[in-house]
This record gives sequence, C-alpha cells and structure tokens, in this order.
Amino acid sequence: MKNWLPLAITVLLSSSLSAQITITDADMPDAGDSIRVSYALSTGSVDYTLTDTNYVWDFSTLVPSAQERVEYITPTAFPFNFLSDMGVTNYTPDSLPVIGVLPTNFSDYYRSSSSSFRQVGSSFDYPPIGSFSLPIIYGSPDYVYRFPLNYGDIDSCDAAYSLTLPGIGYIGQDRHRVNVVDGWGMLITPLDTYQVVRVRSVVNAVDTVSFDTTNQTGFTIPRPTEVQYKWLANGMKLPVLEVDCQILFNAEVVTAVIYQDTLRDSLFQVAVEEIVPLTPTATVYPNPAQDQILVQYSQPGNDNLTFSIFDLDGKLVLSESSNNRNSSGFQQFDVSGLAPGLYFFEVASSTGKSVSKIVIY
Repeated sequence: MKNWLPLAITVLLSSSLSAQITITDADMPDAGDSIRVSYALSTGSVDYTLTDTNYVWDFSTLVPSAQERVEYITPTAFPFNFLSDMGVTNYTPDSLPVIGVLPTNFSDYYRSSSSSFRQVGSSFDYPPIGSFSLPIIYGSPDYVYRFPLNYGDIDSCDAAYSLTLPGIGYIGQDRHRVNVVDGWGMLITPLDTYQVVRVRSVVNAVDTVSFDTTNQTGFTIPRPTEVQYKWLANGMKLPVLEVDCQILFNAEVVTAVIYQDTLRDSLFQVAVEEIVPLTPTATVYPNPAQDQILVQYSQPGNDNLTFSIFDLDGKLVLSESSNNRNSSGFQQFDVSGLAPGLYFFEVASSTGKSVSKIVIY
C-alpha cells in the first residue's frame, strides 16, 4: 500500500501540469501594459502546423533577429475615448490607397469584455485633410477572440469599415475571420515554458476603393488570405508565440514569427521609443508589397541617407545611398526580386537609424 501513495501523487501532479487551460478577458492586455516581443529568423525545423490535445510544441531553438515593445495606451481622442479601452501603435499597417502625401502614425483600437476581445477601429494622420488623426470606425468589429476560449471552440465574424477622404475618394474593407481552437498543451520558447491553447485564425479581406466620394461601390482588391497561429497562456496579455502566414500559390508562406521575450540590446529595436530626436524615419507603402515599394522619409536637417533592406538572417539584400538628401521626400524601390516573407527596412544617417517591418508576398 505505501508504494501506491507516491505513485498517486505523481499521477496527480502530472495531470495538473498538463491540464487544459481556459482563456478569458483576464488574459488580454489592458491600457498601460507594455510587452517586449522578438521576431525570430524562422520556425527552423519545427512544423508549426502540427497540433493535438496535451501536445508539446518545442520552439526553444527560435533565433531572434529584431524586437519591438508593444505598448497599450488609454485612448484620449474622440471617438475612441468612448468606443475603446486601449490603443496600440501599428508599425506595419495595411496599405491605404490614397493619393499624394502618404498617411502616417497608424494606431489600432480594441475593446475587451467578458465575452470578447475585438478591434473597433484604427486611426492615421493624413496632412492634406488636416493636422489631426483620421478615425476609421468599424461598422462591424473584428472579434479577435470570443470568451471563454476552450479547446474545440469555433467562431467567425464579419468586420467592415469605410472612410471618405474629402476631395479624394472613398476606401473601405470587408473582413471575414474564422477562429478554431485546435490544440492545447505545453509550449517551449527561448524565454520560458507555458501551458497554452492554440488558436488558428483564417482571415480573408477585400478592399473597396473609389476616387469619387459620391460613389462608394468603386472597385475591389482582394488581399492574400492570412493564416495566424497563436499560442495563448494565462495572464500573458499577448500570444506567447504567433506564426503569421499568407496563402500564396496555394501554399502557406511564413511572414512573421513573434514570441514574448526579454530586452536584447544587440537586436534591432522596431519601435518609436528607440528613436532619438535626430534619427531619420521612414514609412513604407504598400505593406505588404509585391513588386514596388514607396518610402516616405523624414529627417531633422539635410544629411546623407542610406536605405537598406535586411532578411531574417540579418543579410543585406538591398541598399541605396544618396548624398545631400532633403529633410523629407519619397524614394521608390524595386522589390520584385525578393522572396516572400518578412524583412526589415532601415533608414540611416550620421545621427542614427530607425527600422520598420515590411512584408513581401
């Protein structure tokens, strides 16, 4: 009999360590949260698509190449001070089909409740309209998650937004999301080990564009299908690991591998907080891009600038230098020769540099 007791304790401990978790709104971000994430080189030899119950995903060999600090703020500008609980800067926004000056300073806004975590809008700055942020209010929110989130759950939503740019035209998007909680178990990353549930999301979006403000039918532009694999743990606010893909030529192409991490000073820091006053900045459109990108750059004063694109191995794949660059302007690059995936665009001067993410498909 006394040999059974240790065995029973061992069984109970093993069961509790591998128990399925439930994700609720308590596990989502709040205004004031700040989370550091790393961008990995790739998933390596790990097949990120595999899943099961009580499964072990071992991503301990992920190699980071850049980092970002994700900060959630309390919205103060109308209407998101009423519509949302938190806002976050979006360093890789969807491209907007506008004319002339490029939009900048993108933010996304979310609302959390006991039943869901949903995106309710976005905003961006567009100088031809005025010196204020233009709000994009979702007529139908994008339900990123519905709660409680348990293994086997399936849900979908249809989100939509539209915006008239006075004197320019109309833009809009319809988005369909399907979420499936397709696994649970243990996830191992270079930072830690977590009990998780995994959510696989498939997102299809279609843009509508019209250069006539009185005609909101315009023409449509289907975006590549996005597939998002997200591993969620209790109390972690963001996915502890996310693998983003796009369906290209009937195959999944990985565009980003992101996991929660600690600060690594040797890596690119993709965030405004790293930029000092004398550092040049650049905004890239379209993003994602296929053949050409247009870069809007800005710097304090006139200095020589170098534009560079690095792949996830840190290898320089495109570079252009120019003397006597104006304090602001545009530069076009041919990226048709780059393989689909995530890249880092760097603009550098003698006073500093800044880095942003771009996706090629």
